[in-house]
Amino acid sequence: MRLRIEEIIYSILVVIVMCFLALAMAYGLWLGFGPSEDELERSHAMQVIQEVDGCKVYRFYDGDYHYVTRCGEKVTTQKNWDEYCGKACIRHRTEDITTEDNR
Repeated sequence: MRLRIEEIIYSILVVIVMCFLALAMAYGLWLGFGPSEDELERSHAMQVIQEVDGCKVYRFYDGDYHYVTRCGEKVTTQKNWDEYCGKACIRHRTEDITTEDNR
């Protein structure tokens, strides 16, 4: 049950490719790919979108956009997202949270 030369070469090539991929991933992590701390801070910061009649609408992003409205002592938070429910089926979902006397 001797290994043929093709099987040995194939095994060596697989090991070399795996090592190359591991080194490439480690190098990418070392370079710090991805958003910087400033970009993360800016994306999570609350942004005032609009103000009408003393009511403000804020928005922040944490992978999805969240909207917050503040009207006097009443605060409403809204999150919208889509759920995939099969072939050609998307359900649009909304979650509203209202808080009274938020001090």
